[in-house]
Amino acid sequence: MRILFTAWGWNTCYYPMVPLAWSARAAGHEVMVATQPGLVPTVRRSGLPVAAVGHDLDVAAMMGGFLQRLTDRDGLNPSDWPVMREFGARNCWLNVAVCGAMAEGLWEFASRWRPDLIVFEATTYAGPLVAARLGVPAVRHTWGIDYAYLLREFDEEALAPMRDAWGLDTVETLGALTVDPCPPGLQLPPSPHVPVDVHRLPMRYVPYNGPGRLPAWLLQRPRRPRVCVTWGMSSGRFDPAQVVIDRVVRAVAALDVEVVAAVSPADRHLLDAMPPNVRVVENVPLHALLPTCDALVSQGGLGTVMTAVTTGTPQLLVPQTTDRLVNARQLTASGSALHLLPDDNTPARLQSLLTRLLDRPGPAADAAHRLKAEHDALATPGEVVASLASLAAGGSGGTAPVTNRPL
Repeated sequence: MRILFTAWGWNTCYYPMVPLAWSARAAGHEVMVATQPGLVPTVRRSGLPVAAVGHDLDVAAMMGGFLQRLTDRDGLNPSDWPVMREFGARNCWLNVAVCGAMAEGLWEFASRWRPDLIVFEATTYAGPLVAARLGVPAVRHTWGIDYAYLLREFDEEALAPMRDAWGLDTVETLGALTVDPCPPGLQLPPSPHVPVDVHRLPMRYVPYNGPGRLPAWLLQRPRRPRVCVTWGMSSGRFDPAQVVIDRVVRAVAALDVEVVAAVSPADRHLLDAMPPNVRVVENVPLHALLPTCDALVSQGGLGTVMTAVTTGTPQLLVPQTTDRLVNARQLTASGSALHLLPDDNTPARLQSLLTRLLDRPGPAADAAHRLKAEHDALATPGEVVASLASLAAGGSGGTAPVTNRPL
């Protein structure tokens, strides 16, 4: 079977797909990744074959204009439908712009390579468009907490010009199946405003953080509680003002803890002259670092929080954009995390919440371990590949219709 994976040119959108793509290849299937030219080096480093399609866009500038900071409003709440409508319309504008930059190139490649199945990142709408034109199944791959499905109401109108130009009657942006790497207890509840069936195929979230080297000190047991602080890879690309890791690290370091600040090379300059109990590291795989940590403090990006779910690490989240507030609320509701809004992010408040998370035994640690156990009970990527093969062969993929709930 030939499987085409496609994601637009943003590494944090591509990374969650890597384990499934490799599992498909290990199972003997032909695998290809198609993406915008700017992401090609990232895909190559993941060890998978790649085709460049379409052209790049300055997505950082575009996204910086529509991701609202929490100082501008109370944040995105799926139960607040007027806010969701505004957010959804703006988000679809970005997704459709990226689709326009990719669709023709993806069609030209796919019509020659002839995949049996297309697996698309949840906001890469060129994937289901091309799959519909080819007449092959499309499978949506989410990053974890699935707020993308809440935008389904806006997709049909937003994609109508391209769908009509290609002579397609319909394009299902939810795909025939949704690969859902999120524990059911963490997933968003159904919304009465989006009465559509999401055919979910649950799968473990297997972290892929890119290549990196494991330092020897990481294998040594710390003498004090170890706290990881990271601000992810995307925040500074959208809005440099969001990167407050220096202030957060100094606040955490005032406690009797060992701080490991995990940063990208681009943000390393922000952490000069740190206190002696702070270790600054670049490009250390988060999934290798977190099992040695007693807590994580982060901006609440999905790749970061989902990696912590897999390691059973309690989390303190400081979301600064509306999408990350959704992540923070879901984690807090699970009991495995606490969160701070920007206006409440004082050193004293942060230290107070972190001290609660570090209690052993404590409710946050217990909840994080329960969430990890729920996650570990999900199917492996290798098991999910068998369902995809069934779908490509004309079967159901091992699922039955459900309304916005995992199977």
